[in-house]
Amino acid sequence: MTASLDGIIFDQFYGDNSGGAEFDTDGDGIATQEDEFVSFTNTSGAPVDLSGWQIWSDMTGAGAPDGPQDGLYHTFPPGTVLNPGQTVYVVNEITGTPAYNMQEASEGGVESGAGGANTNFLSEGADSSSQPESVALVNPLTGEYIVLNFSATEASSVPSLSGFPGTLLMGEANAALDSGVEDQNAGASYQYNSTTGSYEYTAVTVACYAPDTLIDTPTGPRAVQTLLPGDLVHTLDHGPQPICWVRSSDHPLEATRVNDMPVIIKAGALGAGKPTTDLIVSPQHRVLVGGGGQLEAQFKTESLAPAKSLVSLPGIRQMQGKKSITWIHFACERHEVVSANACLTETLLVGPMVVKNMTDAERIDLIKVFGAGSRCKAALNGPPARPCLRVGGVRRLLAEYSKEKTRNTDKRIGILERDLLLVQ
Repeated sequence: MTASLDGIIFDQFYGDNSGGAEFDTDGDGIATQEDEFVSFTNTSGAPVDLSGWQIWSDMTGAGAPDGPQDGLYHTFPPGTVLNPGQTVYVVNEITGTPAYNMQEASEGGVESGAGGANTNFLSEGADSSSQPESVALVNPLTGEYIVLNFSATEASSVPSLSGFPGTLLMGEANAALDSGVEDQNAGASYQYNSTTGSYEYTAVTVACYAPDTLIDTPTGPRAVQTLLPGDLVHTLDHGPQPICWVRSSDHPLEATRVNDMPVIIKAGALGAGKPTTDLIVSPQHRVLVGGGGQLEAQFKTESLAPAKSLVSLPGIRQMQGKKSITWIHFACERHEVVSANACLTETLLVGPMVVKNMTDAERIDLIKVFGAGSRCKAALNGPPARPCLRVGGVRRLLAEYSKEKTRNTDKRIGILERDLLLVQ
């Protein structure tokens, strides 16, 4: 089981990154105790403001370069809002600019080496089952807090730490009991499995996020992860329109078939400046073709084509090396065409298959926004903004276009050769 505070749960805990298969969380090329982290996910159906919330740590252990230090680990800064389905990673120390879903721990670690200053709160080496180990998330304004315990036998001692603001325990989960593993090692973490409702001890992962996609809005381009319901986006057909619904979710890709992997559309692959910078989309995400300067030679009328149907074209391919990704979708009252990295592409069309793959809470939230729909096969925010092409049909059309282009090229070459003979 997990513990929830206003829908926020412990998603993953990585507390030992010394010795063994160290993990480079911030991607700076160096894996040290700086890369240890704890992450949280919003499982509710509404945004949660984490501003001022705190993370407290009660760690024990020996053998790590930096010894454990108990107490306050992080205070979320003002403006920290976690949208439904989103995850935030709090990392000991981050080199360079943090990813949009990461924060550097306000009281976090500095890699000081053995015998140095104990500034690494989540540091943990070999431990004893008779010693308490846990981490807590607390809202100081209400005193409510939740605990994730890593000892199979000892109760959390976080409430007894000096200055701890928690007064009302809202829930406690025990990763050691769930997983059967009590001592972490480098390369593995405790991770919540929503299917089993328990924590597993498995290889550490941090979602490999696509580059921030810039969506055109009336106030200029905005990173897609910053958009919220009510924000305006610029649409091709109806001008500025408010976003009605946003969904963000992490997806592991290790067992994903090649045909279902993310698609990268390189800058200029669809036409001049289309897109302006590389664009990464899900394989079924549709882009405008036959208009707007995008593949106008291949398609004679404006239509929407799934990204994976275009991978035969130069500069468009499926990303076979990705291990995980976060998809961020947003829907408007109608299905719209918007600009993403200056590429014309669709907003979410909330069709039956989309609804089927959602959680019960997400379906309820959708029905509140769009209504239940009058027909089981109709999209809740349909009809589609343009005719939607099938993958097979697009691939056949592109293959025929390529053959015709080759035939025309051969014909032109033949004419040139005959002209050359006449000249001689």
